[in-house]
Amino acid sequence: MRNEKIKEMTYIASYVAIYVVLWWVGKFIPFLQMPQGGSIEIELISIFIASYHLGYKKGILVAILCWLITFILGSGRWYLNPMQYSLDYFIPLIVVGLASLFWKGEKRYYIGVIISMLLKFISNVLSGVYYWPPEGGAAGSIPAWIYSLSYNSGYNIATLIVALILVPLLIQRLKKINISFIN
Repeated sequence: MRNEKIKEMTYIASYVAIYVVLWWVGKFIPFLQMPQGGSIEIELISIFIASYHLGYKKGILVAILCWLITFILGSGRWYLNPMQYSLDYFIPLIVVGLASLFWKGEKRYYIGVIISMLLKFISNVLSGVYYWPPEGGAAGSIPAWIYSLSYNSGYNIATLIVALILVPLLIQRLKKINISFIN
């Protein structure tokens, strides 16, 4: 039993470390970055795989630890108030950690990634509508909705595509080295 706990803690630490490394590397790849915040988030792959490997509860734990470490390292520079911060940074990671909860069956990896990314997108859009309206626009206005939907869709769709390709591929490879995933 003790060995299982140690193994689980090691996996959690590994997923967090992979997330932080990918987050850091992503900052140095210019085409991944959006001009006014947001990016193609290759680091989310780590949380998706953690959720499918360890379950959604541990996936949430990994997401919280990822948020905490990247917060300490300087993520979240765009802070207006706790609600905006939650919509931009905290909630999106939590919903990615929930990926394994959304669907059971053969297509689970695809459905979980799609639903998680949709919820992440909604959170990002709401933040944009109410806290980052376009210049000359009011929070909650139609121009704010249009701007936020168009701005956030670009990098979220790109992240979705990357995740839809890499998550099932990496899980398939990890299964070949006898790492078990939840059913």
